[in-house]
Amino acid sequence: MRVFSETILGRRLDCYLPDATERSYYRGKRPALVIFPGGGYESTYEGEGEPIALRFAAAGIPSFVLYYTCAPETDILYDKPMAEAFAAIRFVRTNAEEFGIDPDNISACGFSAGGHLCGCTATLWNKPVAAGLVGDRPRLSRPDKVILSYAVLKGEKPTNEITIRNLLGSRESDPEERKRFDPVGNVDAQTPPAYLWSTSEDEAVPVRATLEFSLALAEKCIPFELHVWPYGHHGLCLGDQVTEAHPYGEEHPSSAWVADAVRFLYEVR
Repeated sequence: MRVFSETILGRRLDCYLPDATERSYYRGKRPALVIFPGGGYESTYEGEGEPIALRFAAAGIPSFVLYYTCAPETDILYDKPMAEAFAAIRFVRTNAEEFGIDPDNISACGFSAGGHLCGCTATLWNKPVAAGLVGDRPRLSRPDKVILSYAVLKGEKPTNEITIRNLLGSRESDPEERKRFDPVGNVDAQTPPAYLWSTSEDEAVPVRATLEFSLALAEKCIPFELHVWPYGHHGLCLGDQVTEAHPYGEEHPSSAWVADAVRFLYEVR
């Protein structure tokens, strides 16, 4: 496996390119995944970065982890993480031939606040707020599919207020700004297919947003897959001994999301 880092708009993008054997069916045309860790736009949590990338790379999927700008690093965050996320997707797509990737099967995956960022790439790539971020070929910046893990998908309440406050800063009380960065409210016919998962007892990010996003996709006849486990805390990551305080063999039931998501990336078009 080839592992290296690139700089995207001043941010680190860690790249994990698994080797493809000569007989691989997907040799030269593999799906790819760009990963946005969570952390309330205050940080990018390590458990939602490399461990996720390695799991998908083990399934033959080139994976890329973006450590986007967070609130403590700048006075004004606003659309800066979104610009970096779009640029990361464009980087993967424009290098698809070199990396052995199918340029029409490049997905994004986000956790918590990173899920908000992921949801924004899916729903805002063709909206006025992103016009200056995607260039004159916005389709290059659109993910073909998204994986939304216990994601903050609402700008309007109820939502995770810390995430929205860090993103919008002094604009957080402006209802129009909240709507502008509200993935649920911005779903349209060009939003890509989605795999969503959460737990019903997540106290940090209400599961209601995941359900509302799914309903918005259904209304537009966009394919989606939804899993809500009845219990489990926020930030489960892989749900096993790698990212959780579980001994080997006692993983959380939600750990099944990884195998489901791998299938989703390979099969759903």
